[in-house]
Order: sequence, then C-alpha cells, then structure tokens
Amino acid sequence: MALAREMMQGGLSAGTAQALGGQSNTALAAAGNSQATATLIQTSNCIVTGADGTKAVVLPACNAGDEVWIINNSGSSLIVYPPSSAAIVVTGSGLGTVNASYAQTTYTTCMYKCFSSTQWGVIKT
Repeated sequence: MALAREMMQGGLSAGTAQALGGQSNTALAAAGNSQATATLIQTSNCIVTGADGTKAVVLPACNAGDEVWIINNSGSSLIVYPPSSAAIVVTGSGLGTVNASYAQTTYTTCMYKCFSSTQWGVIKT
C-alpha cells in the first residue's frame, strides 16, 4: 500500500489517506489465558508486549479482506485466538480448528488475513 503522504499527493484528504493505512497500537499488553479473557485487538497494526507463553490476544470480528499485523515484542510465545466460532489456518493441518489458538513465536511479525467471518489465515515473517 502507498504511504499516506503519497495518497495525499494524489488528492486524498489526510484523514482518508491515514485511515487507508490502518491504525496502530504500539503497546498492546497481552492478557488472559483463554479466548474469553484475552486482550481484544482493535487496530490493524499492533505491537504486543507481555506475552509469556500463556497470555493472549484475540482477533476482532472481520470482513473478508481485512488484515491485522501483529509484532510479538516479547521473549515468549504469544497466544493468538480467532474471534468466537472462527478458526486460524495452521500450516500443514488444513483450515484449522474452530476457536483454537495459534502460538506466534518470540519476536516475530505475523499478518493475519480474514478470508470470511469464520476463517483467518496467517503468514509469519
């Protein structure tokens, strides 16, 4: 995607150009240890802190095409849950299991892509 300043040079307003790039949370603390108690992600770009192998975040309800980028800025795995009644694709195991978590490893960046209201994919960088 183009930078906001490039979109503004093309005629978009500053607010529209910034919204197209998504919002960021640079210090979201993981919490809880289940889908029901995990920290809800509310922006499309997140730097998550506090992961300890049990603390978690949960992806938001989505529309097909939505993306959420998560940086796990912690010394342990971050548990990532899909929204209720959805699944995250796990490489080598098909479309994933409904409500099952994904363990995002230490100091990694993952892009979670919504394919439908019940299906998320993940690409780890």
